[in-house]
Amino acid sequence: MMKKLSILSVSLSVLLSSQIYAGQQLSQSEIKQSLSQKGDIEGIQELPVKELMLVKTKAGETYFISKNGRFVFQGTLIDTWFRKTIDDLSEARTAHRVPLEKMGVNKDDLAILTFGNKDIPKQASIFVDPNCGVCTALFKMVSQSPEKYHFDFILAPIFGERSKTTISKLHCAADENKAVMDLLHKTSLVTEMKPQCDTSKINNSLIVMNLLEGKGTPFFVRADGLTLNGIPSDLDNWLEME
Repeated sequence: MMKKLSILSVSLSVLLSSQIYAGQQLSQSEIKQSLSQKGDIEGIQELPVKELMLVKTKAGETYFISKNGRFVFQGTLIDTWFRKTIDDLSEARTAHRVPLEKMGVNKDDLAILTFGNKDIPKQASIFVDPNCGVCTALFKMVSQSPEKYHFDFILAPIFGERSKTTISKLHCAADENKAVMDLLHKTSLVTEMKPQCDTSKINNSLIVMNLLEGKGTPFFVRADGLTLNGIPSDLDNWLEME
């Protein structure tokens, strides 16, 4: 009989993760510390499991299977970000939705420019880099009908120092409207900076994107937590679909 294993997803507090940058993983000592509440840890060994699928049988049994079928787990899967177990298909589907607020992310701690019609509900937060070609296509698209959209553009310098320099100027601009115009149209309207500007928020944006496993920009996080890498084939439909 298959030995029952418990699967625990390790969570992070975003604002306490200053040492975790894009592409960097938790060390074993950090994992041990996170799991100390479960008792003394004898050892930790990484398994070659990249993706996990939930399988529910008609008899009511739940299995967790690696995508290549090599590993099958029985036991309890705990989503520690949202403090709940995942043991049925509907919960597995909603696990793909990660509202930033429920993760404990305070948007005031991120580098954000707000775009569009503030009289309609916020539709999505979008991680963007001003030097990203696909982002430029997105900016051009939404600029044609700004009254239809209400987004937070989260500035994430995935292209390194060149992007960080541009983002710092946008993030620290005294006039946010001019900063939005510069982001969307690559203009140079921003000339005046805030007297005090917390540029650590730029690194926080990268940390959060990494936690959400964003694979580049643009990376969408819809208001209900549904995520998407790249531009939806039909943006308006994606924003409204169930």
